[in-house]
Formats: sequence, C-alpha cells, structure tokens
Amino acid sequence: MDTYIVTGATGGIGRAIAEALIARKAPRIILACRNLDRAGSIIKQLNSGGATQLEALQLDLMDNASVERFAHIINSQSRQHPVKALFNNAGIMPGKVTISPQGHESATQTNYISTRRLTELLLPALADGAAIIFTTSMTRRIARFRRDWDQLAIKRHSRFVTYGRSKKMITAYALDLSRRLSPRGIRVNCSDPGIVDSAIITLGHPVIDRLSNLLFRPLIYTPAQGAAPAIAALTSPHTARIFTLRRSRPIPATYRLPD
Repeated sequence: MDTYIVTGATGGIGRAIAEALIARKAPRIILACRNLDRAGSIIKQLNSGGATQLEALQLDLMDNASVERFAHIINSQSRQHPVKALFNNAGIMPGKVTISPQGHESATQTNYISTRRLTELLLPALADGAAIIFTTSMTRRIARFRRDWDQLAIKRHSRFVTYGRSKKMITAYALDLSRRLSPRGIRVNCSDPGIVDSAIITLGHPVIDRLSNLLFRPLIYTPAQGAAPAIAALTSPHTARIFTLRRSRPIPATYRLPD
C-alpha cells in the first residue's frame, strides 16, 4: 500500500495537504507531528470515506532521536508500504532564540538540519518514481547564503531573516537532491505557499496580532490555497522546481549550499 507522509500535519497547510490527498484517494497517509493527541483529533475530523488509511506517528524535528525513530519505523514498513510521497511541510518561525538539544537555533534545526536529515534517512523507503516536496517560503529572497549560517542564526537572530535563510538552504538542498535522485525517477520540488492564514504568522504581540486578525488575515491565502502548490508539485512530471499557486519555476542554479 503506497504511503504518503506529511510532516507538520496538524498545522493549517499540513492538514489541507492531507485533505487534498484524501480527495485524491491516497491509500495511506502518515500524519507526522509532535502532538499525537491533536493528530488523533484531526484524524477523527477528516472524512476519508474509508478509502484512505490515516495514521499518526510522532515526529519532533527538534530531537534527533525522534527523527531516527520515525525513520526506522517507516523504513521497517517500506516493503509493504513504500513511500510514494514525502511532504516536508513542518516549519517554525520563532521570534526569540531557542537552542535545540543539538546546539542549533530552533528554526535552523527544524526547517533545515532535521528536515534534511529526515529526508536522507527515508531515501531507502521511497519508491522509484516517488516525489519529495519541501515547503519553502518567499522569505528566502531576503536571506543570503552564509558559511557561518549556523552561528549567525544564534548570534544575529532575526525572525524573518533566520527563517528565510533556513528555507533558502532547504531549497538549495532540494536542487542538489533532485540531481542525485534523478536515476531513480524521484522528483524533488519545492512548494511556496505564499502568505497563508496559519499559526506561523502569529507574532506574539497582542496589538499587532489583533490588527493582523482584523485587517490582514481576510486578505491572504487560505490553508487550502497554501496546500495547492504542494499538490501541484506532487502531480507534476518535472523536478527541481518551485511551485506557487499560479505557476512553477526552476530552482535557481545559483542556489548552492555553503561549503
């Protein structure tokens, strides 16, 4: 039974991706997330009509051990349940510096380091011809590649720049990975959802968040619209591209990870 994995599945876009996969009658979906209680609640709310098998599996991208446990379970099931698509959707945009147990800034750990590690560990479980989709962000345009990216995220943390750099680096990784996996026919693309009505744009400032809820949120994309580029990336025969709601473009050849 083909398996579709969605990380960050309890968030707005992640849930919308799962809903779109159910509509496409995906055989089996793994909701990979930190909070299993919340995932269980979402599974009860999602109506698959019995056509899709929905499962929740714990994954904490701030914890290397959790990443390894998750990958071990998926790999051990891969003969019966090969992975048809991996949606690397989970991401965070913290306003303050938080250090992961591994010693990295939390957005850098979650959005880049652990997401890359998870993907590498799951490569044996992917079926030939499968798809890997990374959620990137328009904020990648405000960040530069830096050789000191790891230290910079801690010493000169900026909510948007640090987040943007982590997304720019995962996009560059997607370009590199697309070349490596082309012999297996595995397509590697990025999804840029735009500005979506989700928890990630809540900044933690009472006045700004209140004004945002009144004036800004009604004008931005819904989670379903934010998920649409990821589904387009899944169904496209192309690789090494960035999909938005209305188009797709190649990942720039200048996107190269720092040495």
